Amino acid sequence: MRHSTSKVYRRRLRGSRRGVALVLSLVLIVVLSATAAAALGMVGSERRVVEDHEAAAEAHALARSAYDQFLANPTGFIPTFAPTTFAGPDSAHIVFSEGYAWVKVQRVRPSVGGSAPLFLIRSRAVRTINRPVRTPVAERVFAQYAQWQDVEMPALAAWTSLSGITKAGGTGTISGADNCGASTPVAGVAVPNVPGYVQSGGTSVPTGSPPILNMGNQNQANGMVGVDWVTILGGMALSADVVLPGGAWPSFANSTYWPVIYVDQASDFTLPSSGRGMLIVKNSMTIVGGQQWDGIILVGGTFTSNGINVVNGALVTGLNVLLGQSVPPSNIGNGTKTYRYDSCNVEMAVKKFNGLAPLRNSSADNWPSY
Repeated sequence: MRHSTSKVYRRRLRGSRRGVALVLSLVLIVVLSATAAAALGMVGSERRVVEDHEAAAEAHALARSAYDQFLANPTGFIPTFAPTTFAGPDSAHIVFSEGYAWVKVQRVRPSVGGSAPLFLIRSRAVRTINRPVRTPVAERVFAQYAQWQDVEMPALAAWTSLSGITKAGGTGTISGADNCGASTPVAGVAVPNVPGYVQSGGTSVPTGSPPILNMGNQNQANGMVGVDWVTILGGMALSADVVLPGGAWPSFANSTYWPVIYVDQASDFTLPSSGRGMLIVKNSMTIVGGQQWDGIILVGGTFTSNGINVVNGALVTGLNVLLGQSVPPSNIGNGTKTYRYDSCNVEMAVKKFNGLAPLRNSSADNWPSY
């Protein structure tokens, strides 16, 4: 009887152990499942946070891109924008493949006492691409204050040369009197005292106020010229309308077209035809008979004039002296030449560079409202 009872006890004991093991297994499965679910949830949350940050960063990039596009061409987006009369607010809609943006401009201070008007430009961007279902779109607002800036080129003379000028014969006109009558006269020519201005024959000499401006020694002349030649050469390949060689010489059939043309060739550049705008020649240049240029010509090397030709605006040559190079004097050959200062043409030549200039330390990466 005892033996039978012991067997029954052992069987019950084994059954209870199996029950405990089953309960422990179920508890362990539940704990592991909960841990896995929590880990997956944490990973999902972290991924969502990362995606939100990425979306916000991309929305901010869209806002900056829209702001920069507007700043580069405000009248292209808001035709009524005029720096002296515009008060606003007015806005422009810019569409991107990743979303869209609204750029709003408002004048916060008019021109007072000759100061430039002050504007607030706000760019609100909305990123719409790759947005999870039932989640809000990413938005960012970027804002910055800006002033309208009119770029000016203060001309010393109708023709300024850092390497001197040699003129053959006495015919022709070099005049610092403003051809369009909008500005006070400048010098006829401006040169350093060595090699200066040398004329062989004739009695016709430059006119202006003064006729010949002595800029002093070479270092003094370099400081007076007011042309940042190093910076100009460094940025022209990106900002010029036409780059030669590589591009095509433009047509000037449209009288409102005043391009910036940059010539970067080692050999002497000969002007292909008459034209207008700002012509920047890295090395030497030749202009031949019957041609006319309205605007600004900047030449790094020598400038040679052959035959009858006209420049109405401002001419600056020998600028490679600022790079430490030795540049011979520019040469005016025989023939009737006309080099006249024209402030209106100078203004038209630099008009492309006028625009809104952002004020430093006045931006906000997330403006509270649009």
